[in-house]
Amino acid sequence: MTNFKIKLLYALSVLALLTLGAFPRTQSISDSSTTPAFKEGENSIIFIGHSTALIHLNGTNILTDPNFNNWTVIVHRSREPGIQIEKLPKIGAILISHAHRDHLDRWTMEQLPKETPVLISEGNGDILRDWGFTDVREMNIWNKIAINGIKITAAPAKHSGSRNSAFADFPKALSYIIQGEKTVYFAGDTGLFDELKEIGNYSQIDVALLPIGAYRPRWFMKNHHMGPDDAIQAMTMFGAKEMIPIHWGSFRIAYDGIDEPKDVLIKLVDNGSLKERIHVLENGEKYLFR
Repeated sequence: MTNFKIKLLYALSVLALLTLGAFPRTQSISDSSTTPAFKEGENSIIFIGHSTALIHLNGTNILTDPNFNNWTVIVHRSREPGIQIEKLPKIGAILISHAHRDHLDRWTMEQLPKETPVLISEGNGDILRDWGFTDVREMNIWNKIAINGIKITAAPAKHSGSRNSAFADFPKALSYIIQGEKTVYFAGDTGLFDELKEIGNYSQIDVALLPIGAYRPRWFMKNHHMGPDDAIQAMTMFGAKEMIPIHWGSFRIAYDGIDEPKDVLIKLVDNGSLKERIHVLENGEKYLFR
């Protein structure tokens, strides 16, 4: 099959699956109207939904791929965010893995303080500057930056980083290694690839935030999105101590059902040694580092 035919088939498939996800009933979150409170010395992660997480390290709040919108393109949100956007605490840095609209949402970004440092891949910075952000840090793979004593390293990902293309090689998609009193790996969107082993060589990962959703049909998605089994393999490839699955449960943007990735993951680890190391959080739930 030619590259053009693959892209055409993908485009038609996307239109069909977006129609499937367009009008679900949104599940509410009972305590999303409360600003999170953190104890002194606490290091934690709150899963807000999709690929949005609030990482609290060394007293600093880091927000990943913020999306609090009720829509992404024509797909309606299936679960409310775990925190209402107006109840977010002060954010020390925002990490953007790539520019696809479910990860870089304009409405969401317009609600956030424009002086907040935002890390994004090289070539995508002007999107944020056009939206009024004044502290945009364009990152290339293995670039490092320090914010409030936390070292953040841009790492590779197997995914397109472009705003308008699922196939463009530039800008790149990124993942991030976040090092404070604990070390977190945020994968953003990625398929499984050999360079993930380098993450473990770079640093011991305490918790990996790994995507598990939008993984079917596998013949196409495996090159762009991890599935539950891929996330388990990735976790072992770079030796993460623990894992929190992301990129599931909020938007149906592929053929897998809204809760299918979570359910499959739970079944895969239910009777195995990884069960105590994988933490499936609902929107708004908090993980406390051990």
